[in-house]
Amino acid sequence: MIFFFRKSMWLYLISFYAIAYVVPLNGFNWEVSGVIYFLAFCMLILVPLYHVSTVRLVKLFNFDAVVEFGDEEIVIRHRNKDLVEHKGWDWVKNIVFLSGSVILEVKAPSRFLIMLGKRNLTAEEIQFFRSKQAAVA
Repeated sequence: MIFFFRKSMWLYLISFYAIAYVVPLNGFNWEVSGVIYFLAFCMLILVPLYHVSTVRLVKLFNFDAVVEFGDEEIVIRHRNKDLVEHKGWDWVKNIVFLSGSVILEVKAPSRFLIMLGKRNLTAEEIQFFRSKQAAVA
């Protein structure tokens, strides 16, 4: 959903405004009709589709690991297999701060995010990720 809100949302919104301009809902102007079309699309199609695809990806990847972030590297200790991976910070493509979380987008064939809740992080850890944000950008 993060990728949708960052890039595609505006294209869909403009498209639904164009549809609403041509075919507005009875009793509503085209602006309100566009918002209603867009919200209906999100609730009836987009959210269920993202949910189903996320559940499928979780089962496909079977990712169960403890991730440790250090100054020089990221260590991934898998719980479900005997594997320890060492990644450099060049593995992280982008770090995004939202109101309630820190999101690390990593370089992988399919989009892969590591989401950390800010409630579970100390101020020093948040500052650490802010310093790394400038380094990966």
